[in-house]
Amino acid sequence: MKFLYIGQFSEGTTSRMRAETLKEVLSPSEFEVIDTHIPFYKSHVVFRSMAFRFKIGPLVSETNNFILHNIGNDYDVIWVDKAIFIKPEVTKRLRQVTNQLIHYTPDTAFEGNQSVHFYNSLKYYDYCITTKSFEEKQYLEYIEQFKLIFLPQGFDRKVHYPRFTFEQKENKVIFIGLNEPSREVAITTLLRHKIKVDLAGKNWKTFVKKNNLDGLTFLGDSLFKDDYAKAISGSMFGMGLVSKRFPELHTTRTFEIPACGTALLTERNVETEMFFEEDEVIFFSTYDDMAKRILHFMEEKKGLQQLTQKGYKRVIEKGYDYESELQQICCKIGIVENN
Repeated sequence: MKFLYIGQFSEGTTSRMRAETLKEVLSPSEFEVIDTHIPFYKSHVVFRSMAFRFKIGPLVSETNNFILHNIGNDYDVIWVDKAIFIKPEVTKRLRQVTNQLIHYTPDTAFEGNQSVHFYNSLKYYDYCITTKSFEEKQYLEYIEQFKLIFLPQGFDRKVHYPRFTFEQKENKVIFIGLNEPSREVAITTLLRHKIKVDLAGKNWKTFVKKNNLDGLTFLGDSLFKDDYAKAISGSMFGMGLVSKRFPELHTTRTFEIPACGTALLTERNVETEMFFEEDEVIFFSTYDDMAKRILHFMEEKKGLQQLTQKGYKRVIEKGYDYESELQQICCKIGIVENN
């Protein structure tokens, strides 16, 4: 099999993680990568902003030219990750040189990251894989039902695994992710209940400065790979807060936290209830409810340990890791045999 991956391939990115997992799953005789981060990092920050906000400008043109310059011929499969900058004439060219053209995105494509380039390119893809079930209706305005595949977010077995025993964990909650107003409310609620919180992610510095309270520890703008997993694994509880900017129902944290051997705090909705049973994670409906449940389990360590173990077992046995999920998808679309 001759396989081409088009997407960001910088160290530490989830897109590179997917590419390397696909290579393991498929074991192609030839595995090529067109790293779209190369033109991105060569571009001025102003042009990056233009590209992300309006899908225009030099970076968009350079990305398309970079793909055209580096593409070969006669691929069995081309996998495109997050094609918001790729113009339809370039997608058409990809269609001409491969037996199967597949698109994957872990992000929103209609509620956010809108791209007329992507919408006009959808007709060229054999399959489109999304982690956002709430965008099904919009996808189906462009493609047939059988071409659309829903795949939950997942975790990396090589990174997200327990680093500490239950007894070694600290009696605190951790959240790692972008600042949003609703997330500020969640963390403030926990601090008001005297619950210790570790926090990491972008755009939190103003919040941390204004809330210089006992119990809040800021770990920095970013934590990646082992540092990320160690921080989660060292805490009794991990918040898997979903975004309120769009109707997100689960996130990578939904699986990464229990995979790291930590109790998941998650909002109750149709997707999280589909993934977990009541005794495997800590469901909540309001932030005050979440705080009360945390305080309860802080006093019931035996019950918390059992719940944590069941949550870990659930994500392992149900195959929510990237390798298992991508193996399943590749079998479904016929590019790898089902063992």
